[in-house]
Amino acid sequence: MLQLPIPVTEFAPRLLGWYRDNKRDLPWRNDPDPYRVWVSEIMLQQTQVKTVVPYFEKFLRSYPTVEDLARAEESEILSSWSGLGYYRRARNLHRAAQMVCERYGGEFPRDFSQALKLPGIGHYTAGAILSLAHGEPLPILDSNITRFFTRYLKIEDDLERTIVGKLRKFLVQLVSETSVAKNVRDFNQALMEIGSLVCKPRNPQCASCPLAASCLANRAGLQKTLPRPRTRPSVQEFHHTVALIAKGEKYLLTQNWEETFLRGFWEFPRVQGQPTPHLAETFLKTHGLDLKIRKRAAIVTHRITFRKLNFHPVLASLQSPAPRQRFTWTRPGEKGYPVSSYIKKILRSLKSR
Repeated sequence: MLQLPIPVTEFAPRLLGWYRDNKRDLPWRNDPDPYRVWVSEIMLQQTQVKTVVPYFEKFLRSYPTVEDLARAEESEILSSWSGLGYYRRARNLHRAAQMVCERYGGEFPRDFSQALKLPGIGHYTAGAILSLAHGEPLPILDSNITRFFTRYLKIEDDLERTIVGKLRKFLVQLVSETSVAKNVRDFNQALMEIGSLVCKPRNPQCASCPLAASCLANRAGLQKTLPRPRTRPSVQEFHHTVALIAKGEKYLLTQNWEETFLRGFWEFPRVQGQPTPHLAETFLKTHGLDLKIRKRAAIVTHRITFRKLNFHPVLASLQSPAPRQRFTWTRPGEKGYPVSSYIKKILRSLKSR
C-alpha cells in the first residue's frame, strides 16, 4: 500500500501554498463552470496548454454554452477544432453535448457513473470536471500526476499499468482526507501544475519543488530515472500523392468518408503511394478525374500518433469537368468545409517556395 512519506496535513498545505504562488492564469480557471472545464479538459488531452489557450477562447466564443454546441453542425465544430488534431475528441464532445441537453437538461451530470456514460468521458475527465467545477472529492490521474507521484513515492515498477493501478487506489484514499477534500479543486489543479511546471519529464526542477525534501526519488538520486522508460510502438510510415487543382483562390476538394481519423474532413484528391509515371491514370481510375500533371511540389510530412504520413503534392489541371457529386470548389478551411492541418501545411509549403 502506497503511503506519503510525510503526514497529509503537511503535504497538502505545502502543495497548496506553492500553487497559490505559482499557478498560471488560464481562462478555464477564471470561471470553473462545468461546461468550460469540460471543454478545456477535452482539448488538453494530448495537447499542450500553450496550444490549447487560443483554441479554447475561440471555441467558447463560437459555442458559449452546451446548448450552442449541441445545436451546431459537426462540420462547423470540426472547422473550429482544425489544427488541434485528434478529431475524435471533437466528435465525442459534440455527441456528449447533445446527450447532456437531451437527458440532463443541459447540466453536466454530477453523478460519476452517469458522467462515464457520455462519449469521450473516462475516469480522469469525469473526476476532473466534477472536482474542479463542483468540488467533489474525486481523484484525477493524468500523465503529469503519474510522473510526480512515481518520483515522490519512488515507484520503481516497469509496467505503466501497474503504476496506474496502484496510484488510483492511493489517490482515492488521499482525496478523502479532510485536509484535501475541503480543497480538492485547488489540490487537483496543484498536482497537475507541479507535474507540468516543476516535475518535468526530462529535467525535473527539484530546486523549485516545495516537496523536494520529502521526495523519495530525490533522496535516492532517482529523480531523473523515474518513471522507467516505457516501450513505445514503432512508427508506421505511409506515402500519399495529393493533387492540387486550383481555380483562382479555390481548390478542388473532396470529403473523406473512409478513414476514421479524417472522417468528415475535406481534402485534396489523393491516392496511396508516391508519384509514378502513371499517376494521371491512377487518379482517373480512383477518383474519375482526368488530370494533366504539371509538376511536383515539396514533400510535406505529418504525424498522427505513431503514423508518419508523407504527402507528395503535385500541381495539376483538369482536362474535363470533375464529377459534381464527389467534388467541390472552395477555399480550404472555409466555414462548413473543415480541413486537417496537413492540408494547411501543404498550402504553407507552396507559398514559401
